[in-house]
Amino acid sequence: MDTVRALKQVFIFKDVPDQVLELVAGVTEEISLSTGETFISPGDRPNALYVIRSGTVRAVPEGGKAPPVMFGTGETLGEIALIDGGPFAGSATAVERVDLLVIRAGKLAGALTDRPEAAVQLYRAIAKSLAGRLRRAIGMISLSKDR
Repeated sequence: MDTVRALKQVFIFKDVPDQVLELVAGVTEEISLSTGETFISPGDRPNALYVIRSGTVRAVPEGGKAPPVMFGTGETLGEIALIDGGPFAGSATAVERVDLLVIRAGKLAGALTDRPEAAVQLYRAIAKSLAGRLRRAIGMISLSKDR
């Protein structure tokens, strides 16, 4: 399945078994955005994970106190929102044409309800990715304090 292959290319899903990704692919939506189209605004609660299948997205933290961050093909936005349903603290806009895979929390939960082992494998992969990001952020803070 093409969507399974696309998900397998994404870092957070690289170690997730294909049979679990098939469940995810079954509830994944595909959307395309035009250049300049904003798909996340501050305070939005889409309860979704966005996988950038192709293109580039600019994420701007709310308040503009931090620089924008660019995300490209194979990267993701919204892992925390997928898990906790909380609001986004910024915006995300397509820098060029962007093709997204959208995994909505409610649909994903429905697909995993009778498959607890698949749910554990998937959410463990997401948690591992978030833990890695947190460790890198802590390391960067520690480095900046040492200077």
